[in-house]
Amino acid sequence: MRRKTSSLERFMLFFGRQYPLNFGFKVTVGGLLDEARAREALVTLAARHPLLYAHQEYTIGKQMDMIFDGVPALLVSTIAGGDQAWQDLLLARMGRSFDPFTGPLFSLDLRHVAGKTELFFVFQHGAADGIAAVYFINDFLRVAGGLAVEIPDVPAMPVLYDVLEEDVARELSTRPEPDWKKETPPEPKPFDMPPYAVPDFYLRTFELSEVGTARLAAEAKAGGHTVHSYLGALLMKASAGIFGAEGGMERVIQCPVDFRQYLKPEYRAIAGVYNGIVKVKLDCASSVPEMAKAIKDGIQGFRAGMKDIEEYFHFRDSFDNIADPESFMMGFPPDVLDYDFSFSNLGKTIVEREYGPLRVQDLYGPIFTAVNNETVIGLNTTNGSLRMSLIFDRKIPKAAGYERFGDEIERTLAGFEAAR
Repeated sequence: MRRKTSSLERFMLFFGRQYPLNFGFKVTVGGLLDEARAREALVTLAARHPLLYAHQEYTIGKQMDMIFDGVPALLVSTIAGGDQAWQDLLLARMGRSFDPFTGPLFSLDLRHVAGKTELFFVFQHGAADGIAAVYFINDFLRVAGGLAVEIPDVPAMPVLYDVLEEDVARELSTRPEPDWKKETPPEPKPFDMPPYAVPDFYLRTFELSEVGTARLAAEAKAGGHTVHSYLGALLMKASAGIFGAEGGMERVIQCPVDFRQYLKPEYRAIAGVYNGIVKVKLDCASSVPEMAKAIKDGIQGFRAGMKDIEEYFHFRDSFDNIADPESFMMGFPPDVLDYDFSFSNLGKTIVEREYGPLRVQDLYGPIFTAVNNETVIGLNTTNGSLRMSLIFDRKIPKAAGYERFGDEIERTLAGFEAAR
């Protein structure tokens, strides 16, 4: 199976050859799952999630196709020993350089500790977003646990632009192109591929019990907020308390948004990248409820009328008719870092408590490689418990402040564990 590499894939896979554009999950299951069974499950899932097993190939000039022609040599291993912190094990694997010319675009490492199995999944972000990864993990656990998963007779490697609902695609095709697409693009920049560089990441993780998570949800609902907007406001308030004296109290939170509502239903649970970004400006001198309302209203306003997906739709042909897309991409100016942190919340996941003999005890992720001076908070709620991560490059100028921010996150979550 072969198709053109999408513009988004092209961008993510190209820069992913220079530094890790990856994200990871850690899952603990009760019971011992061995490497042979894990490999069998992964082979079974290739036809359901082929993009994760695919590779790139140059076609005419510097144009590229994605190809799925079977299962490549899988990146699966068993970690010996149980003394090292799981966060350090996952970080070591999140820096992995995935080869887009051979595939696969994910890896799995296992560790057996005290009758349990820790699973460390890492995904190249050009082949999956966080929700796609959860669908994949859910399917993996089902197969590994002896449960059924629907495997298509004919695999599909969907691209966002091509599997939209017909009325959505038709409407977006009538909208004028954004101003950035009318601008003169930067001159291509001839280059030698820079050596692959992995930042020295700081990672801290947090867990909120089922009782604490229920209290958080109830408090958010009582104020007319979502968990995302309310917790985001609490954390932005804490961040402003650290950085506001220098940068001011008008600050920005970045939030990924999911595009699956626009897709044909049969493609929504298949691996791919179907998300975008919204940024919301906040007056952090205002109250937490006011900030939570601003986050909720800002996201809803951005999503109204399909404004959230419009620019991504127009990006679909950005590398067409360009002789050397790689030199073209190297000419892009660096992105402006204008937000405190990216708040990547998957919400409630579909991961269940039990998969046959396998009992899920925790799920952390998505934990993104925070490159280009970014700071990322990733979180999900699985089986009633919210788990969160904070990650950044230790060499960023504000690293000490973000370490203090981790303490504030801990205190914020601890407040929901105690009766309020």
